[in-house]
Amino acid sequence: MPSYRAQLNTPSLDRPLERDTVNAQERRGDLSLQEFSTWASQQTKRLAANFGLDSTADRDMFALAQTAKLGEEVGELHAEVLGAIRYCRADKVSRYTDETLAGELADVMVCTMLLAQIFDVDVAHAIKSKIDFLDERQF
Repeated sequence: MPSYRAQLNTPSLDRPLERDTVNAQERRGDLSLQEFSTWASQQTKRLAANFGLDSTADRDMFALAQTAKLGEEVGELHAEVLGAIRYCRADKVSRYTDETLAGELADVMVCTMLLAQIFDVDVAHAIKSKIDFLDERQF
């Protein structure tokens, strides 16, 4: 079995699911939070199996690994934002595009949804509750 560090560096998010109920055809349009959640639920099981973990019995270890991955993706998003506002070395500016920024935003959202699945969080409810709270706040 590969080391824990090697497992964290495995580019497993890029491989398609074998049995994906939210298939590529359905994902061509807008994706609902429910569809995203269903996909993430399947993905967490697949990722856990890839790392030799049981998504329930090894939840704490899996959560730590996913949190580390989220931190990595947030760091990459930081670089994209800095590139988008041209706050980087001139020789790096051409690396950053609207497409690469969108990709890093998506990576952060995917990692966040996977973490929510690990902790059995109803993301749609959590987001609705947060929006309601923010709408009620007075600035």
